[in-house]
Amino acid sequence: MFLYQAYRLNIQSEFLLSELIKSENKTDIYIQKNKIKLPKLESTSINRQRKEAYFGGNTQEAYLRWEGVASLLAKNGDTLIVNPDSYDINPQLLSLYILSEALGLILYQRGLFLLHASAVKVGEQVVIFVGFPGAGKSTTAAAFAQLGYTVLADDMVAIDLNSEDKPMVYPAFPQIKIWQPAVEGLGYDISTLPTLFPGSRKRIIRQPKNFPTKPFPLTHIFFLEEGSNFQVNPRLGNDAFLNLARFFPLPSQLLEGKALEQHFQQCLQLINQIELWEIKIMKDFNTLKKLINWVEQKVKQNQHEKG
Repeated sequence: MFLYQAYRLNIQSEFLLSELIKSENKTDIYIQKNKIKLPKLESTSINRQRKEAYFGGNTQEAYLRWEGVASLLAKNGDTLIVNPDSYDINPQLLSLYILSEALGLILYQRGLFLLHASAVKVGEQVVIFVGFPGAGKSTTAAAFAQLGYTVLADDMVAIDLNSEDKPMVYPAFPQIKIWQPAVEGLGYDISTLPTLFPGSRKRIIRQPKNFPTKPFPLTHIFFLEEGSNFQVNPRLGNDAFLNLARFFPLPSQLLEGKALEQHFQQCLQLINQIELWEIKIMKDFNTLKKLINWVEQKVKQNQHEKG
């Protein structure tokens, strides 16, 4: 049995999850190995390692299935049951599926607002980078990490909207996944970065030292888009709402009826509490420096105004 912490929750797991920080506190979530009887499943738009995810169930009893990997069941915000397809599946590969949408279902059941994004701590504030696959979220996060900033989440960001003041971002775990061209372009030593799992073309940057466990206030969300030059534009009103609502990282089947209404209300709440910007960026590493400088100045300006 292993004890970990992620997203401000203590996790007791029957599976090795080496990405996570160890913990010895009271357990909030149990990750267990057991058989799962699957209900009728539907295809989703979620793909990992060229494998489509299938979804079934409901909000409080949600099933995920990846052919050749595992079936997973998230229940009541405190239990994640995992049924691997084989006994010899690589632990690193399996943990990728456990710690992505499956754990996301648990967080969603606990009432957190989720975004497919990367989160970086700048000072005592958090900025989030959102975008479609290939937009540069992880590369941008890795560029900030190279300058000494802490990346709180890569791929899935969990936000608590029940705070009295600002939305609060919960630190996930100290790992960034990036492709080899980004490793080389940013100047990382590839020999020091392990692969995501054996045979993967992705590398991982781990920064476990002094990784925070408490949440930090969210002040800005940046939508990354490819452009012919570096441009920054505010996103307001319906435009901001539509941009934000589309980056839900879990199966869209969850967003029906009252759940969809709540998701829209949460998007509107975020828009009213923080700044949202669109950043158009060229696919080169010199432009990344402009982006980082602009974000640093924006955060400093925000701190000065609040101070």
